[in-house]
Amino acid sequence: MDYPASKPHLPACERRSAGGCHCPARTLAGALLTALVVGGCAPDAFLPDAPYENFLNRVQSKCLYQRIGRVEITSDFLQTPYFLDITSRFYNGEIPQAAFVEDLQGAYSAEPDSPGVRCLLAQMPSPSEAQPPAMSGTR
Repeated sequence: MDYPASKPHLPACERRSAGGCHCPARTLAGALLTALVVGGCAPDAFLPDAPYENFLNRVQSKCLYQRIGRVEITSDFLQTPYFLDITSRFYNGEIPQAAFVEDLQGAYSAEPDSPGVRCLLAQMPSPSEAQPPAMSGTR
């Protein structure tokens, strides 16, 4: 007995068309992952900020190899997400110095008067040098 050739049953994600594979579940998963990654960053994480970049450059040139608790200030350390998050928040006046130092203590077991912490604080611009935070969409 001859049976008609049948296509094997494939889930929607494995069926291919001329336009490629489309899987709503994969699309949704990708969108959720992107939202989680981007949503976990500081609000200014993707905006260029020349004064903050200058601050990080001063830290790299003047504080390199000093210790903040159990870590050493290196170019790699200056690129870690948590360090960038807390220093950006402190630099932009979103958290006070005491909270910044407490964050360093908690994350890196840093002593508040350690050379690395003192060096970081010394690189902050003085209040007269600091620029006011950007206004958000009000006129």
